[in-house]
Amino acid sequence: MKLIRTIFSFAILIFVILIFFMNISNTITLETKFISLKANVGFLILSCSILSSLATLLLMPKGLFLNSDINKLKKQHEKSKLNHEIESDKVKQLEAKVNTLEEALRTVTQRK
Repeated sequence: MKLIRTIFSFAILIFVILIFFMNISNTITLETKFISLKANVGFLILSCSILSSLATLLLMPKGLFLNSDINKLKKQHEKSKLNHEIESDKVKQLEAKVNTLEEALRTVTQRK
């Protein structure tokens, strides 16, 4: 999933850069009574994409960034609990075998 997300992010980045270079020579003029501004269309597209990406990152909930770390910790915790249960089951089985062997030894020694 991370690989697909990375490839998709790079594709979008290349697309924005391509649009930037296609419009680098185009200019627009904004005129009012008081001021006249000339702006490069490519620069406007690049700045809008950078600002929107920054706004998206700032407005994104923190849970999305920490979600993968929390899931990893939960999986490790569950794995350690499962390993502990398996070990305790093995110990119980060994204790049962020891008890069985002790009883068998007692019965054999009592018959003699």
